[in-house]
Amino acid sequence: MANLEGLSDEQLAAISKACELLARLCMGQFAEVAELFPSLDVEQHHELVEKLTQLRTLIPQFADLSDKQHLRISSALVPDLARNAHDIHLVIQHHLARNLSFSHQSPPRACGSLPLPTVNSENI
Repeated sequence: MANLEGLSDEQLAAISKACELLARLCMGQFAEVAELFPSLDVEQHHELVEKLTQLRTLIPQFADLSDKQHLRISSALVPDLARNAHDIHLVIQHHLARNLSFSHQSPPRACGSLPLPTVNSENI
């Protein structure tokens, strides 16, 4: 089990974004990946989505999907590494939301093969 104790909220947010990026790429959520770059103008955003969508032809697990479709995180075609990254992202987001008093969220459940990490000595 990973322990993320001792990291600042800013460091946790950076790790969360990196994990989200990996998970979304492995699920084929290319338009959503482009949303992770809010500083792009409309034209740059469109170009990024177009280039990422072109990757579909190179990745066998996306061959049978339309441009608007993507894999679910639980799909056997999504690598376990991406599911574990998704879990880390959810745990960190849950932790950060709790710090902002959004305590109504349910704790995340693991979809990867590893136990959920802990943040600040609390098993989320």
